[in-house]
Amino acid sequence: MRLAKAYTAQPATITSWPAGSRGYRHFSLLGERGQGVERSVELQAVLERGFRLVVPLRELRNRQLWQPGWQQLPPAAMQIIPAIDLLDGHCVRLHQGDYDQVTRFSDDPVAQALSWQQQGARRLHLVDLDGARSGQPVNDAAVKAITTALSIPVQLGGGVRSAERAEELLSFGLDRVILGTVALEQPELVDELASRYPGRIVVGIDAKNGKVATRGWIEESSTEATALAQRFCASGIAAIISTDIATDGTLAGPNLEALRAMAEASAVPVIASGGIGNLEHLLSLLSLAPLGVEGVIVGRALYDGRVDLAEALQAIDEGRLQDPTSASMMA
Repeated sequence: MRLAKAYTAQPATITSWPAGSRGYRHFSLLGERGQGVERSVELQAVLERGFRLVVPLRELRNRQLWQPGWQQLPPAAMQIIPAIDLLDGHCVRLHQGDYDQVTRFSDDPVAQALSWQQQGARRLHLVDLDGARSGQPVNDAAVKAITTALSIPVQLGGGVRSAERAEELLSFGLDRVILGTVALEQPELVDELASRYPGRIVVGIDAKNGKVATRGWIEESSTEATALAQRFCASGIAAIISTDIATDGTLAGPNLEALRAMAEASAVPVIASGGIGNLEHLLSLLSLAPLGVEGVIVGRALYDGRVDLAEALQAIDEGRLQDPTSASMMA
């Protein structure tokens, strides 16, 4: 067998790797090992030279697992959306949705929003934590200031439980509003708003152990998250934001199994949220792109410096480094 200088891991290979996989697709050939039936090759990830695999030659020959050369990723980029969670006018993050476990990152939401825009973000995600918990519009002044200062689209969720509130928020200059609790309790209202404001209504489905949680994650329902997603297949909503409460704010990695189930159940694009802690976690989501996962919301990892936004954009957003201009490097 003539070996190529480069190989692309196929989805069946990536999803078989342990613990959520690292998500690297493109590998360079370092060398060979063994002889006969024990013959194998050592491969090195293009984006992380420290990540190496020893692959048996018989596995490398399987074109469902590996392809020679560097293949382009699916045409649609995976959009990275920085998050700003607002609590009493401050930028914070909650640990697994617990209001008693709050980390404050900034006292100037507008400056933080401008920073993400300047670093290349193409969309910003806002969460009104006060609104989510109590339904009170505590952070409206901050929301208006952010939409006025930014040129990129801004979306917001948290406490949007009536048509009047959704319309008020859209009047602030928001591109999209996200309906969570009301999507479970008044799904007909979502249908109505989606019809009235095409492309501007998003459903947020927050789940714990597969069940929908509402009212700022304080209340848990008996409704399956995937069943709620299916309910809105024909509603005309722009997207579904799927948040796994168990991983949110933990930096431990996304729940790929839950995201896959959500993407398979949904007829509209899915945006992942929760658990992102490093670049490898972002790369792992690329295996779900063909199923309709088109974006990912990142919060704590950006503020902690565990993920560099510019590097992340190069990895999975437009102009990705995993899309070399030379699509094939055959020997």
